[in-house]
Amino acid sequence: MANRRIIKASDLSGFSIFQDPKRGTVFYDIVSRKGYILTTSDVRMYTLYTSMLPLSIICACLAMSMFNLGYVSTILIFAAIYLLAFMAFRFTFFWKLPEAERWKPVKKESVFLYLARGYSKNRLIILIFLLLAISILMPLYAIIENRTGIDLYGSYILGAGTFIGMIIVIISLILKIKNNY
Repeated sequence: MANRRIIKASDLSGFSIFQDPKRGTVFYDIVSRKGYILTTSDVRMYTLYTSMLPLSIICACLAMSMFNLGYVSTILIFAAIYLLAFMAFRFTFFWKLPEAERWKPVKKESVFLYLARGYSKNRLIILIFLLLAISILMPLYAIIENRTGIDLYGSYILGAGTFIGMIIVIISLILKIKNNY
């Protein structure tokens, strides 16, 4: 049997995760504006919670390609899947977590520094190329498929959003190279 690395709560990181010296690992929920204490036994459910956005996007894209749906239908499917998963976690997972009483989040570093410190140069370069490809191919696909109306404009918006994400990653890569993060 393969050795599986056990991930502890103190190993978690992200925009909503704070390592508090008194309380341990605290997840800050931006919806309720409360902090919840995560333990090592909660890590598996938390990682499932954090993967719900990419999984919802993948499910919606698969539905779009399998059933030849337009962008509006795909966005509605994505929103439905994401909201159902979000509500399921809200009422099953967060409900059971102990709340960090009178806890306030500390200011965290910017997204540029987070990416520069958290990822290697090679990963950032690969991410730049992937985001560039998506930002070009999304509108191109819509034009080739003769999409019109909201489908075409939605493709342009997705392409522009992906291009902005690529600019953010480029700035992070520049910071990483300049400051040797």
